[in-house]
Amino acid sequence: MNAFNDSGKTDLSLHFGEFLATIGTWTMPALTDSVNLARVNVSQNLELEEKIDVHQVIAVLSELVANSILHATTELQVSLERWQYMIKIVVADANDQPPVMRSLDVAVDCGRGMHIVDQYSDLWGYEITDQGKRIWAGFISN
Repeated sequence: MNAFNDSGKTDLSLHFGEFLATIGTWTMPALTDSVNLARVNVSQNLELEEKIDVHQVIAVLSELVANSILHATTELQVSLERWQYMIKIVVADANDQPPVMRSLDVAVDCGRGMHIVDQYSDLWGYEITDQGKRIWAGFISN
């Protein structure tokens, strides 16, 4: 698992290949129901995808959406993209604070989200934008 951010000028096309299509984009409120809505939308669009573990994609998506709801508390946008070598999920919100990988503490019931993202995705990162941030995760699909 590798993480990249906007300060590194890594050419991600080496990993993702060429952009092929946006499979879907959904705008959602910062409400807990949005986690389930995102899961349903992405699951339906990946039903026939045989080359990735959809359960891992959904676990990562759930963490990214939940983190956005909890920390950004703004409307969020979920996008699902097909690239030459990967499926990419993106969660964008209006908070410009980057994600934080916390120390794991078994005595605390929170703070594991970015560890799940790191463990289940093949590649992940974020970009700070004029509107906030975009956190993405890639899953090898070929």
